[in-house]
Amino acid sequence: MTTARFQYAGALEQQNRIAQRTAYVGFIAATHGFRQTVRSEVPGRTNPDPLREAQRALRDAYIAVELEGPPSVLTAADAVVATGGALAQFIYNDAELMEAWRTLHNAARTQERATTALQALRDVQRVLAQTQPDERGALSNRNDQARQDHENGLQTPAARWFAAYQEARQAVYDTGGLLTDDQAEELLLDASLFPQNALERVLHVTSEFEETAARFVQVARIYLNDTQPEIT
Repeated sequence: MTTARFQYAGALEQQNRIAQRTAYVGFIAATHGFRQTVRSEVPGRTNPDPLREAQRALRDAYIAVELEGPPSVLTAADAVVATGGALAQFIYNDAELMEAWRTLHNAARTQERATTALQALRDVQRVLAQTQPDERGALSNRNDQARQDHENGLQTPAARWFAAYQEARQAVYDTGGLLTDDQAEELLLDASLFPQNALERVLHVTSEFEETAARFVQVARIYLNDTQPEIT
């Protein structure tokens, strides 16, 4: 290779690296923006889609990474976009439910009735967590067998769950007007279906997003710092 061609190839490689670094920095900035929006905005009737702009910025930044590559960095960016989308969808679907849990948690700091209701809901979740997956179909306040087992003093998983559910229902509706009827029913349903409540589940999804965001930074840094131009 002539000196001129060698210099041209080197200059071109340097330009490519600058473009890649710019794309990666833009994607990281969009990730930070999405993170901050998730932390500060809560969907509601007056603000139904607070993450729309942050998601759009993340997708636009992803397009730049997709153009610049390489595959290792693009794969890491794919994971960020996927977990970010999952987090946004979770927040959209369960915004009102999470607000009900927040209301109960906050009130439990000072109100005995709220503390009792929160503990009763946790008891429902504890019984659910201790029940084998193939037995969970019998856990229902409308299940005649569960009711009969409870009334007959049997210690079946369904009977234990039925007793815990009935206590939780009474406690949730006895919070002195803290919760609306719809909120009470949402909390009871959530506790009946998941061993973790909505607030705990969103923390798990958020953790996955944070892990993929950190992984992208790591992969991008390794590529930019450790990969040498290949000039032939």
